[in-house]
Amino acid sequence: MNGRGSVALSGKRGLVGEVSRALAIMIVAGGFWGARALPAFAGNVSIIAPQESSTTLLSRNRVLNVVVKVEDKGDINQMNFKDDKTGRNFDPSGRYEKANEYYIHYRLPLTKGTNTFTLTPGNQTLKVKFSPLSSLLNVDFTKEGIYKFHKDGVIPDVCGGCHSNELPAGAKVDRVLYGKFSPECYSCHSRIAVESEWKHFPASGLLCRTCHQAPQDEKSVQIPSGKVEGLCFQCHVNQSKWTTMAHIHGPVGTGDCSICHDPHGSQHQYQLAADGKAKLCVVCHVDKKQYLDSGQRRFNVHGILSAQGCVACHSPHATNYKFQLVSEINELCVSCHSALQGVELGHPVQKHPIAGRKDPRRDGYAFTCTSCHNPHGSPYRYLLIADIRGGRICVMCHDSKKNALGM
Repeated sequence: MNGRGSVALSGKRGLVGEVSRALAIMIVAGGFWGARALPAFAGNVSIIAPQESSTTLLSRNRVLNVVVKVEDKGDINQMNFKDDKTGRNFDPSGRYEKANEYYIHYRLPLTKGTNTFTLTPGNQTLKVKFSPLSSLLNVDFTKEGIYKFHKDGVIPDVCGGCHSNELPAGAKVDRVLYGKFSPECYSCHSRIAVESEWKHFPASGLLCRTCHQAPQDEKSVQIPSGKVEGLCFQCHVNQSKWTTMAHIHGPVGTGDCSICHDPHGSQHQYQLAADGKAKLCVVCHVDKKQYLDSGQRRFNVHGILSAQGCVACHSPHATNYKFQLVSEINELCVSCHSALQGVELGHPVQKHPIAGRKDPRRDGYAFTCTSCHNPHGSPYRYLLIADIRGGRICVMCHDSKKNALGM
């Protein structure tokens, strides 16, 4: 029995642990619904969350959380959902009793596209069109037909019997003396506060309303969308300077910090959506993925990619240098390749320049280290852009020598 009079019938973590992901689709990480009404009952069994038989889910979380209400205790051990496509059956993640009524919770995995599940007994069908959500930039939650779980308030009436505004005893929350403390969020969203390796403090401290309180109604929940940098920069005030720099990373320029960062928490440092060394970068910069593939044995890969990652050379936010580099190209290169610091001529051969105003091979570019070397990787030694044997790399600029070399 917990402080609100609910009894967990099964599950290792009890009411807080299992219900935490079952009653609500997580804000931003959870999802949003476009809906039409579901017949309320099939015998003495009803699906109370979600309350729609056919829905569209936009979410980062590839799990649908479902709650089924059962009036007859004898039915609770018979209930399961079946994926109509794969035939896989899903048992409950938890079973709970409240005032002689029984609530069964499920976590149903989703794949992109239409997912259809059948609840037995009762043969109720739940159809979910799942579209993975990676950005909030072009999502319009005011559009007709879009349903938010919290549309009728923080705690819907159907859930109020078990969920309240009280923080459960033993809850692991970093309490603070300021801010819009939101204990009512914990019972459904405790995984954000407890299980993320790297936590964003407003979420881990349950200051949820800092970002999610609707300005016109403190009892309503809003989902920030569009250009959210205005929201982020309310706290991250020193970072607003990025918007004035010459070269701005796309997500920063469009104002969607959540493309790379999970605003609640993550298993990766800086609350990144994936490993920040390079795996996150190649989600968009797909042409660079080949340099991370260990199976590409033909490549010589720049060692810094596996050591420090892309951010060793590139700013992930904004910079005043081309390609979002953290400094000028040659200055950046010699910060590691220190033997060439201060050298202007003599590499790779006598009197050969290291820098120049014009790259003879690329219009609009200065002559730099990258005129001869690929900074990411190459099939040739020394990360050269062509084979050094036979002078093939040399004639890419010195094309008058081709005949002499028999090319």
